[in-house]
Formats: sequence, structure tokens, C-alpha cells
Amino acid sequence: MRPIERARPGDHTTEAAAPAQTSGFCDGMLAHSRPLRIPLSSHCDKSLTPSRPLIVAESVENPGHDSATGVSPCPTRAAITIGLINNMGDGALKITERQFAGLLGVSATGIDIQLRLFALNRVPRSARALEYISSCYEPGDSAIRADLDGLIITGAQPRTARINEEPYWQELIEIIDWAKENTTSTIFSCLAAHAGVLHLDGIERRPLPEKRVGVFSFNAQGDHSLIERGSAHAIPHSRYNDISQSDLELAGYDILTSSPVYGVDTFTKSFGSQFIFLQGHPEYDANSLAREYRRDLGRYLRREIETTAPMPKGYFSSEAEAELHELERRAREDPRCALTDDLSYIDGLAPPEAEWRDAATAFFRNWIETIVIRQSCHPASLLYGGDRDDFSRSQMAVVVGRPQLL
Repeated sequence: MRPIERARPGDHTTEAAAPAQTSGFCDGMLAHSRPLRIPLSSHCDKSLTPSRPLIVAESVENPGHDSATGVSPCPTRAAITIGLINNMGDGALKITERQFAGLLGVSATGIDIQLRLFALNRVPRSARALEYISSCYEPGDSAIRADLDGLIITGAQPRTARINEEPYWQELIEIIDWAKENTTSTIFSCLAAHAGVLHLDGIERRPLPEKRVGVFSFNAQGDHSLIERGSAHAIPHSRYNDISQSDLELAGYDILTSSPVYGVDTFTKSFGSQFIFLQGHPEYDANSLAREYRRDLGRYLRREIETTAPMPKGYFSSEAEAELHELERRAREDPRCALTDDLSYIDGLAPPEAEWRDAATAFFRNWIETIVIRQSCHPASLLYGGDRDDFSRSQMAVVVGRPQLL
């Protein structure tokens, strides 16, 4: 584990920083010679530059070097560095960084996290997005020199029928290969999960008859430290493709959560690093699917796509669904008339709270704690009590979404 710096006078703190904004961490990012503490969703100081990580949880001072033994003791509070490679389209770039940072922040109970933002160089971007990225992000290839404990790779807006024809493919697979031996664990989200299994094991995704979008229930399969045995939880999905469970199992992947109707949700395989693959979006806000539906419906009305997007299942209230069915009827009968409607009201029909938030928080808490446990400097006894210095899967159970020693 790396030394942890104490905040110095003049550092931004979570208590003293400006009120949180909704557009993301920064519009011109950080990077002094010391970590800065800022609200998860605040804009960064435009006078700073992006060579230092964001701190999404407060750290404590390293207890110091023992001159007698030549060993620096472990901090009494665990600290890890997570990288976020954000490949989302321009419109979702800031929202995605805020969502993952927020989820990490609420999940990291008692553990300090530094979050570093990276962007692949070959993901197509507008000039405005490139300006933002140059201020707030590090180049994607610098992740391999960043000494990361964990990594999250997001999905991306598909531009080709085959993932391996995307312009950023080579850059992405180089990071995947590096992560195998140089991270404790890596999460692949949505399209990144499809890219990962294609590169690692030649597993091809399959197009769905229509977009699979909504909040679906998935059951835990087997026993794993990331999930509660026998549990069921709802998670948002929004995708046009699927991966066969049988293909995954034949290639040695462990299925964590799945549904006989909606397929695989979460699965994992060890490549040295524990790779975790999510077809769903536990990071989503309560209104994320409503915004996507509004976007897709607007594209249909403008004739940018040929068929109207399906309404998210299991998401809107029955009253909201009835209102939206009427809007879809009018759109089919006279798209030009429906196009004059202000579709922004759809966002207001979203549920007031994300019913999946507790399950998402528990999953990411388990992931963060698993990374800490696998760090030799922080045995399970430091987090959960007891005097054992080694920790194995057989010594872990999940109780109310949190690992406990047996």
C-alpha cells in the first residue's frame, strides 16, 4: 500500500468545498503535489491540472517508518486507488463519472479511496468533450503506470456492428491485458463486459430482438464473496446485445446473478486479477432510464432511427406508463405532431428513488473490501476483527451484503 498524506492547510475538504454541482467532478481538474478532498459531484478548481487523483473518502496519516525493523507499518485505516476508464458518449460522460464516484463514496465504509479518471484516446469525441477531457482526465494509456489497486471500465456508444472494429479496440485490449496482472480486481461495465469476454475467450455477443431495457430481478447463483447467497435483487439494464450463459460457463466463468427470462447479470473469472463483468447498470440514478427513453423517443420522432424505443419495463408507475403509451400512440399516428411536444416531462415520471441502490451499494462495498483484504498489508482481521492474518474465500460469508469472518 502507498503512503497516505494528511490534508494540509489550503487543501479543499469535503466540509469547506463549494456546493455540489450535478455535472460531474470537474470542468478543469485537479492535480497538485498532494491529494485534494472535494465533494464527489463538485466542479474542480480550474487553476489545477490533472495529474493527481480525486479523494472520495478521507485518509489518515501513515503511522511512520520503524527504523529498527526497516518496515513502514500499515496505516490503521485502509486506502486504495481505483481507476475509472470512462468511455461513455459525450452526453453521458460527466453523469457517468459522477454516478460511479457517488457509488464508490457511499460504499467505502471505513476505507479511503482515491479515484483517478482516464479516457481512451481513440474514442470519438466532440471538440467540447475533448476540451473537458484534456482538463479533467488522464490519457487512457497512462493507467498502466498509475499503480492502481482496482479498475472500472465503462461501456461506450457503439459505432460498429462488431466491437473489435471499434476505433479504440487496440487501446482497450492493451489495458485489459495489463490489468490481468497489475490490478487486484477490475470491473467491466455493459459494452466493456462484451469487449472483455470477446478478447479474453473469443465469446461473441448476440443481438437481441429488441433493446432490453428496464429494471429486472436477478437471483444469486452459488456462493461468492461479492453477493449474498440465495438473494434476489433488481438492477437496471439497457442493451441491444446479450451473452449466452452456456458460452460463459463453458469458458470457465462463474455466474454470480442471472434470470431465466433476462439472462446473465453479473459474472466473474480470475486472470490473476479478479475480473468482474456487469451487463447491467447498478450505478444508474433513479431517473437514468427515463432520460434514455426520452432520448430514444426523440430520435425516433426526428427519424434518426426507424423504430421507436421500447418503454423500460418494471420502471415507471402504472399511471406514468398509461401516459407514455398515449404519447407513443400519437407518435405512431403523426410523428410531426408529437415532435412538437416538450419531451422533458418524461424525466419527471421517473420513480423518486432507485430501488436498486441498496443492492448496488452492497455489491460495490463487497468489491472494495475484497480488494483491501487481498492487499497483504490489510488482512481480514483489520477490517472485521480477530487475529488471523490470512484470508481465503472459504473463510468468508456474506451477511447483509457485507463479508464477515466465519
